[in-house]
Amino acid sequence: MKLKALACLLALTIFSLAANAQDYQFTQFFNSPLTLNPALTGKVNGSFRAALNYRNQWFNPSERPFITYAGSFDAPIMINKDALGLGLVIVNDQTNDGLYNNTVIMGSAAYHKALDKKGKHSLSLGVQAGYYQRRLDRNDLRFYNQFQDGVFNGGLPNNEGQIATKDGNFDLQVGLLGFNQLSKKVSIYYGGAMFHILQPKEQLLGASEYELKRRYVAHAGAEFAVGKVVRLIPSLVFLSQAKENALNLGFSVGFDMTKDVFLHTGAYYRMTDKLDGKFGASDAGIFYAAFEYKVVRIGFSYDATLSTLKNTPKPTGAFEMSLVLMGLPRVVDNKSLLFCPRF
Repeated sequence: MKLKALACLLALTIFSLAANAQDYQFTQFFNSPLTLNPALTGKVNGSFRAALNYRNQWFNPSERPFITYAGSFDAPIMINKDALGLGLVIVNDQTNDGLYNNTVIMGSAAYHKALDKKGKHSLSLGVQAGYYQRRLDRNDLRFYNQFQDGVFNGGLPNNEGQIATKDGNFDLQVGLLGFNQLSKKVSIYYGGAMFHILQPKEQLLGASEYELKRRYVAHAGAEFAVGKVVRLIPSLVFLSQAKENALNLGFSVGFDMTKDVFLHTGAYYRMTDKLDGKFGASDAGIFYAAFEYKVVRIGFSYDATLSTLKNTPKPTGAFEMSLVLMGLPRVVDNKSLLFCPRF
């Protein structure tokens, strides 16, 4: 690998560790509910929900700069018109093909309180608690002063002090969610969450200690039935962490093709902070498509870069896939249904 490329790898890794790098994010936030808001735990009109998510950012055949995997499982326990949701979410986020690795395991619980006799209006409170571990593969690190005449010599000192291989800590997050089914054709949801409440600290590079900054999330969406076949599903999510902000908004159009087949197609737009710190820079245009058959939904999306990174010679887009499986309700009647947002 060329010296310039190695220097870039090191700079990217150090930035990830020392500059309060942003948490993992999914473009298909609506298909990864437990990483979006703990209050969505168990908010499903079925016996369970299982979700798998995969994100590959700046992908190309020879390099994998940013890869994120996530898996979650949650289920509701009905208590009259209320429900208790329990779940588990596991996330693995890799930088530079595993050079820097972040693994999160969280138990999740939420209580969904019905605000009316039919349960069409509800308020949910959720909490997640668990452990995260960040790991650095020292064997693949290359430092500038370990090169002689452009040739790497691992026997030379890197002069970077002690570099730990891993560090981890306890983490905690909470969230709120409101849901209202306004009519047979209109429903809305809105919520917010706070991640890393305790701002856990980590130490990988020498004596330096870094604090994982709190991440704030606000999100909302709706569903409008247009006739008997078409549904409009707008949604947005706003994220803020370490004085960095991002807004993702747009909508999908759903088509009830048959009783068992549902198709989605949509477009979203993401904005971030400008170089001067002010909000409003174009980041990506997003194309989304999904196919549902009975209890299975498969989603695909592509982030087309709109920022200045689009002028770089290497790919800068991001590709995502999601698979969501829903268990059928044990009993289908008005007493056992849990009214939920449709993403």
